[in-house]
Amino acid sequence: MVIKCKIYLAIILTSTFLLLPQWKLLSQLANTSFRGFGHIEYSLKYQDHADSYFSLGEHDLFVTSKINDKFSFLGEYVIRFNSGSSTNYLPSIERSFIKYNYRSNKSLLLGKVHTPVNYWNDVYHHGRLFFPTIDRPNMFNFLVPLHTLGLQIQGQNIGENNFGYDIVIGNGISSSDIFNDNLDLSITAAIHWKPRDGLRIGASYYYDFLDNNIAGAHSGHGGPRPHYTGPPYKGTVNYHLLSFSYADFNEKYEILNEFTYNLASTDTLGVANNFANFLYAGYKLTASKIPYVFVDIMNISKKDLHTYPLINNKIGIGFKKEFTPLVCLKSQLEYNLTKAPAGHNHNLPQYGVRIQLSYGF
Repeated sequence: MVIKCKIYLAIILTSTFLLLPQWKLLSQLANTSFRGFGHIEYSLKYQDHADSYFSLGEHDLFVTSKINDKFSFLGEYVIRFNSGSSTNYLPSIERSFIKYNYRSNKSLLLGKVHTPVNYWNDVYHHGRLFFPTIDRPNMFNFLVPLHTLGLQIQGQNIGENNFGYDIVIGNGISSSDIFNDNLDLSITAAIHWKPRDGLRIGASYYYDFLDNNIAGAHSGHGGPRPHYTGPPYKGTVNYHLLSFSYADFNEKYEILNEFTYNLASTDTLGVANNFANFLYAGYKLTASKIPYVFVDIMNISKKDLHTYPLINNKIGIGFKKEFTPLVCLKSQLEYNLTKAPAGHNHNLPQYGVRIQLSYGF
């Protein structure tokens, strides 16, 4: 009997020792959160003819994990429509980084991050549930570098006015998630203040040197487009971006203004001065019912060789109804006027109605 007890005790102790790493892992997984976000849209648009259709939007898996008191992880993985895919949808890694909180509210981040150039890119992720409008400002399609893969130094909620800063060094506009096409890395420097709940004011500067003006993975515009004078420009580009954000979301109203000034210089045409501004204003009838308006303008100079000259003006009115914190319905009436180079069929005004159901799970 004594021998059997010793054998059982040995088995229990051995099993405990062998399973201890797994138990520790399960304890860590208890601090891991998996969330999902998606959206479905209906659009009725008229330009030179009418189109009516439903769209299945991008779907986002959002993962966060507190590894211990110092280390945490954030990952964002999106499946979105891609016309070049045989199945029409392709996955992508939008964010994936380890965060080390080395002192109080000061941290180091290593990995792929949203480039912190403005409020929208710094605060919102790919879940349309949290967007104030149906989609992003047009500047994200042409001027704003969405992602950076590299090292970020961050400070949050410092002092009475909740001062914050971000410094990012990493792969730039023309790079990929595994390679940079030249010796130079992009640099981002951003600051912001949050003097009260719901109010945030910020500014940033972004610089990148493109040795070859090629398509990359980290810019919203995805690289060069055919220019009105010929094929895409393949020379060097000095890319400067200044941004200013004002966001005030309180119990009565919502205001968000995103301004961006871009200076893109080349040896061929010199300096191109580009700018864009997005203004959103909503009034809260109730906490869950908000009518809103927005104005989205953008002007890309005729000297620009990074993309191509373009003027885009978009205005709209909308209404959003939040059924629960995880289900929101938005509807918009839109007017969009684009003036593009010869050879592009975007120069007619476009009218549209869009309805979007966004959700989280």
